[in-house]
Amino acid sequence: MHLFRLTPAQQPTQPRARLHTQSYKPLALLLLSLLFSSLLQAEPCPIQQLDREARVANVYDADTLTLASGERLRVLGIDAPELGRDGRPHEPFALEGRDYLRQLLAMSGNRVHLHLGTEAQDRHGRLLAWLFLPDGRNVQRLLLEQGYVMQVTLAPNTAYAECLKPVEREARQARRGIWSQTEYHPGIAATAIPAGTQGAVILHGRVERIGESRDNLWLNLEGRVALQWPKNDLTADEVQQLRQLQGQAVRVRGWLVRDNSRHHDWRIRINSLHHLEIMP
Repeated sequence: MHLFRLTPAQQPTQPRARLHTQSYKPLALLLLSLLFSSLLQAEPCPIQQLDREARVANVYDADTLTLASGERLRVLGIDAPELGRDGRPHEPFALEGRDYLRQLLAMSGNRVHLHLGTEAQDRHGRLLAWLFLPDGRNVQRLLLEQGYVMQVTLAPNTAYAECLKPVEREARQARRGIWSQTEYHPGIAATAIPAGTQGAVILHGRVERIGESRDNLWLNLEGRVALQWPKNDLTADEVQQLRQLQGQAVRVRGWLVRDNSRHHDWRIRINSLHHLEIMP
């Protein structure tokens, strides 16, 4: 402390003032470090692993963007409503979610921190990563908070799933954003799927029977909807849990496809218990 206590006789000239200012630099860096640390502690879903720093060139929608490097990136842990194309209208809150993400990124100079997925690339060649702002805020959490996206977790990229779950729950209970739409809450009835439905959905129905093939466990819902669960993604305990769902009403989320099968008309392939909840 004596370095900063000056007697009148020791008052510096202007050049000494510049030299004295330099001595504050370590203190300023320490304060900045403490501030950033406090921001991280305040973030309920802080970054677990910083793999890359990047700059965003374009935001296509709330879960897809292009980096300045030219790489296309699919944001992990969430799914956003689709923007309209080929004559189809925008899905509800697609534009709002995209614009909100653009604003968030613009305020940080379009700079982001990336936590790459365990599986870091999808079949389309897109980078798979969780996004964080330079101040430590979790972008997935911010989008979920506003109700602009729903949570989707695909193994093996399951980081942040547990800490993001209550964020979505709060937005859903408040009927915020997409949760004001019946196709999200309570979801689409398995017995009344509209023609042309495709992509990420939330579906609810009763488990009528449970079957097994060489590679998959099948949960067959009313309405000829099949939930396909690869056995390689299941532990023995999880198989037992799923077998107890016979006759239960469940809500499931995932990508719905139309099938021409003698056993079912619709199929959702899932590989995480995060996709399934038992309804009251």
